[in-house]
Amino acid sequence: MEKPNVKWDDVAGLETAKQLLKEAVILPIKFPQLFTGNRKPWEGILLYGPPGTGKSYLAKAVATEANNSTFFSVSSSDLVSKYVGESEKLVKQLFEMVNLKNK
Repeated sequence: MEKPNVKWDDVAGLETAKQLLKEAVILPIKFPQLFTGNRKPWEGILLYGPPGTGKSYLAKAVATEANNSTFFSVSSSDLVSKYVGESEKLVKQLFEMVNLKNK
């Protein structure tokens, strides 16, 4: 768990991705009254692509701009175990930790 300090201006390029993330995450937080009735905020976002393309940095910028949010930086290698069933337990624990943080 960390509190990142990455501003939108710190992210070079990626203008389309930044704009979409602002619309999907930041607007519903800052203006919840706009997302009632048929217009609902997104329920999740998946950032994908090759290593080094700015996914984690974008996520940190979103967490910074979303004020009171907490950022969980988890690599897939953190969730893999050589023991049967252990990977599933790690994923479950991560989601439980996130759910506790959101209460």
